[in-house]
Amino acid sequence: MAEQGRGLLPGLHGLRATAALMVVLFHLHAIANLAVPAFAPWIATHFGLGVHLFFALSAFALAWANPHAAERPLPYLIKRVFRIGPLYWLLLAAILFRSGWPGLRRLGTEVTFAFNFVPGWHGGLVPAGWTLGVEMPFYLLLPLLLRIRSIHGMALAAILATGFSYGARRLLEARLPDSDYAACSLASNLWVFVLALLAFRVFERVRDTSRAGPAAGLAAALAVGLLAFLLSPLAAPLAGPGNLDILLFGLGFAGLCLWQALRPSRLLASRAALWLGERSYSIYLFHFLVTLALRPVYARVVEALGQGGLTFLACFAITMLPLCLAAAIGYRFVEQPGIALGRWVIGRLGARLPTPAGRLATR
Repeated sequence: MAEQGRGLLPGLHGLRATAALMVVLFHLHAIANLAVPAFAPWIATHFGLGVHLFFALSAFALAWANPHAAERPLPYLIKRVFRIGPLYWLLLAAILFRSGWPGLRRLGTEVTFAFNFVPGWHGGLVPAGWTLGVEMPFYLLLPLLLRIRSIHGMALAAILATGFSYGARRLLEARLPDSDYAACSLASNLWVFVLALLAFRVFERVRDTSRAGPAAGLAAALAVGLLAFLLSPLAAPLAGPGNLDILLFGLGFAGLCLWQALRPSRLLASRAALWLGERSYSIYLFHFLVTLALRPVYARVVEALGQGGLTFLACFAITMLPLCLAAAIGYRFVEQPGIALGRWVIGRLGARLPTPAGRLATR
């Protein structure tokens, strides 16, 4: 949600829809064991990186929507808690009702989104919820990072964050060789957030100037060229220890954010993309459960059609109808009330909180 006076960036909403659909398609292969279409082998190999596109979008969009977060972080943090927490906690409660009491310490890490700091618990109890264990701690860091106002300063921060994340991945790969914690820790994913903040600082500088068009063109060329290279066999040597290829994906995703913020494409700014993007959080949290529930249906489709691209696309179509219904319900009855409650809390606190330049809107 954008702050008052800062309109929606439709291209970013479209990218949210893209990221959500990437993850859905990836898990149709990974969870349901469906063979991906021959014309799109990277669904199986790279579409899991939709979560990193989500990370980049979060950093960019939050920097846009919360320009006073560096000076006045409490309203921003309240918005984040009430935007993200309710749906996760609801699904957590449903899972615990079915699976039983996990222990007070485990429950405490889940409720506070601190589970990312405990190897072995970092996946979270909510399926696919590991990303929230990365994002929520980053939200605490964002006000500090937004104190870096210049492009040069943020570029230096991005270089340092990339080196830090690469080093963290190498260290965790060596220390925990039988765990995926090296790929899932906040430390090893920090770089993508900071690269997106660098893209945001560029966006701020050029968006209302004659340089916006050329900057969008350069960002598009960078994103498309780099992502095409990384999806090709030429990038295979980079997929070694530390995953240099994944680090470069962060740069490509930052370029996508800058491009679509400056010059959104018609497809990504379409009504369908905006609808999916607005509900992308519910789509993400519900998709794993919907996919698990539909496995018997997928098995029947495979039995009828055999493995192949047609079967994969048919199963994707079968998945999207109940998933969109679940996401619509989750957004209407959980997310929106949570957003409204967050606004109410900020409004109650507003009279006691000084503002840097007038009253900060709660949207």
